[in-house]
Amino acid sequence: MSEKKEIDEIVEECCTVFRRRQIEGSLPCAKKTLDILRLIVTNKKHSTAAALIDEMRTVGYKMQTARPVELAIGNMVRRVLHIIREEAKQEEIEEAKPSYSQPINAEASRTQAGGLLSQALKGRLQMARGPSLSNLLDAGIDPGSGGFVCSLAPIQEGPGPASSAPGDRHSGANLPEPTFSTPSALAAGMASLTLGGGGGGGGASAAERGGDYEVESQASTRRPPGKAPRNWKGKHEVIESINELIDELDHIQEGITAQGVEHIHANEVILTMGMSDTVYLFLREAAKKREFQVVVAEGAPRFDGHLMARRLADAGIQTTLIADSAVYAMMARANKVLVGAHAVLANGGVVSPVGCHMVALAARRHSIPLVVLVGLHKLSPLFPTDPELLYNEFKGPADVIDFDVVGEAFVQQQQLHYAARASDGAGAAGAADGPSSSSNPDSAGGAAAAGNAPAGTSGGLVGAAGAGGNTSSSSIAAAAAAGCNSPPLSGSLLGLNGGSSGSGSRGGGGKWGPMPGNVHVPTPLFDYVPPSLISLFITDMGGRTPSYVYRLLTEYYSRDDYFLSREVFGKDGAR
Repeated sequence: MSEKKEIDEIVEECCTVFRRRQIEGSLPCAKKTLDILRLIVTNKKHSTAAALIDEMRTVGYKMQTARPVELAIGNMVRRVLHIIREEAKQEEIEEAKPSYSQPINAEASRTQAGGLLSQALKGRLQMARGPSLSNLLDAGIDPGSGGFVCSLAPIQEGPGPASSAPGDRHSGANLPEPTFSTPSALAAGMASLTLGGGGGGGGASAAERGGDYEVESQASTRRPPGKAPRNWKGKHEVIESINELIDELDHIQEGITAQGVEHIHANEVILTMGMSDTVYLFLREAAKKREFQVVVAEGAPRFDGHLMARRLADAGIQTTLIADSAVYAMMARANKVLVGAHAVLANGGVVSPVGCHMVALAARRHSIPLVVLVGLHKLSPLFPTDPELLYNEFKGPADVIDFDVVGEAFVQQQQLHYAARASDGAGAAGAADGPSSSSNPDSAGGAAAAGNAPAGTSGGLVGAAGAGGNTSSSSIAAAAAAGCNSPPLSGSLLGLNGGSSGSGSRGGGGKWGPMPGNVHVPTPLFDYVPPSLISLFITDMGGRTPSYVYRLLTEYYSRDDYFLSREVFGKDGAR
């Protein structure tokens, strides 16, 4: 089995684990994501940073799709992508340094060998004064050609000879007066002078040498074809950065809980809701040096606030457990509200356990600060209106309603459905036969049907006959006659997943319609709390206000990686 296939299988197994919810919690999911990404960087070959970024985006999007509600998975992918981009940018800067420094060194070497200024000061040469920025205003204009004429006297110091050999390039005698027809020609002459040319022929050769050197410097920065490295050399730094990020996740709880003494004062009353490991460790750490009271709301429907109250009491903290409906009444006695968060969005809002929005509104009404304890691995660059954001999910109704009641309600809905079909059929037959088709025995049959109905179906959860106001006794009689011989029904008659319980009209050849007494039992897990209701974030890097979130986004993520899906937002993931 090839190495690539083995890594692909590991990625698929990780996606399966996420999809089956075998790993719960943002922190374990973040660590698992980093382990997979580190494995890919370590074992796979990538010739460039772009190839590594491309694979990271593909794998990250696959893992995020497997568990959309765990935004920490995508956050860790974006953190790693940001590390790769920064390393690639640093590598480009280092590669560009020789192309700028080498011409400067070459010019310095020519100056040391005998440049114009040093030669002029030594007084051993007689040379023409070429055009420069200092004597440009002294140059005249040739009336015949209309060009610039440099008629400056040559520099002569000491009793040097008036002439020299014809082959001497530094000779100043018998030099023709340089004439430049255009300003561009004048600039070219100045460039040749700067590159080390003393006269006309020497200037041309120096310009040629300068052009050849520029081509050589550009060729030296390019890699020869066919010799590209098999693996990107920046991978070692990326692996080290991923290891540091994993180590940061291991100590993220300690970084938050260590600030408990700074934010909780003596004799305060702290209100919280539900069970949060971060909040519990924060309060337990503060209790080592402070004495305070904690009011815990039970956090229905999971009622994990009971566990929170028990653990706080075991830690020696005075604790009071209240129902969720008593939060507003108890808020007047609180000094501070501490809650955890599932994710922090780009606008400063948070995705928190269900019921926290109600607590936040009560805190704002009583002017109580709402403090959110959250690690920066939960910081997401998505906004609440972004299409990639799925910050809520629904679980089964077992926390709200017992399954035996659900079963009874299902049987009752079966009877109501077939009763409606029988009623529609009887109505159609009565319309054809006349008023004589309606008979009184239906009432007796209805009583018998009511007696044979399962226990708990008369006036139960979904409502029995007459609850909707449009089910007659003949319908119940027909349903009882159908009894248990009715075919099994598909779909959720109670709308347990929050959806519609049916479609179509009654008696329409198997079509389903809304029945009287339907009860929907949606059980969302999270609430969205807007930034206007939040006073402070306590992160592993210190306290931050919601308005500072944008600065954290620019520090930890790259703009090109905000969206991992290419199908919607293009190849680079940008809007």
